[in-house]
Amino acid sequence: MRIFFLTCFLLFAFSLRMTAQEIFIKTGINSTTYDFRSSDGTKLLDFSSGMGNSIEMGMGFPFVPKTKKEGAPEKERSYSPNWFKNEVSLNLDSFNSFGGDQNNNYSWETTYGGITNTLSFLAHIGEVELGVRGSLGFSGMLSGTQVINSSRFPLKEEADFQGLFAKTGVGASLSYPVFQRAFLNLTYSYSKSARLGGPEEEQVRFLSHGFLFGLYVQLK
Repeated sequence: MRIFFLTCFLLFAFSLRMTAQEIFIKTGINSTTYDFRSSDGTKLLDFSSGMGNSIEMGMGFPFVPKTKKEGAPEKERSYSPNWFKNEVSLNLDSFNSFGGDQNNNYSWETTYGGITNTLSFLAHIGEVELGVRGSLGFSGMLSGTQVINSSRFPLKEEADFQGLFAKTGVGASLSYPVFQRAFLNLTYSYSKSARLGGPEEEQVRFLSHGFLFGLYVQLK
């Protein structure tokens, strides 16, 4: 699955190489809780947060370069600062959660892949770059398993987990240059993923906190 995802990224990178101004790769963890409700909004099950892995690879398109104030001394930088940036990325997320009662234990292990567009507003304190982020993405399930006590069942036939999911999120980021035009980055995000269309009797959403550590490289 990871090889397939990497192949898609390389094709994606090749198609946009002429216009992108930076590339990045991030990896980290997420803490996800399932919000499982009936059509009238009643919560059907209580879930506990589960840990999963996340990978994000993509390209950045900075806009609105930072300009020097009149009369202000010019600072030497190893990179080109910007106030606003758009990022397009491929994402691979494992959304896991668990629950149960006195008689049974349940857990769900799912992996979703998709594409995300992120807008960032940036500020600079010395060499440090701080960002506030908003994102919108779409994804579909690549694999999924439900575990009831010691029995495992595939989720590929479960309509609640199938189809196209929309993912909206907000977050913050911190970047620091470590080489010329290369940055280490730490990103926090909170996101909600919900299925588009499909049966209305039951709906599942993924509520996720994510922490990603990565590397950005400016190309121009």
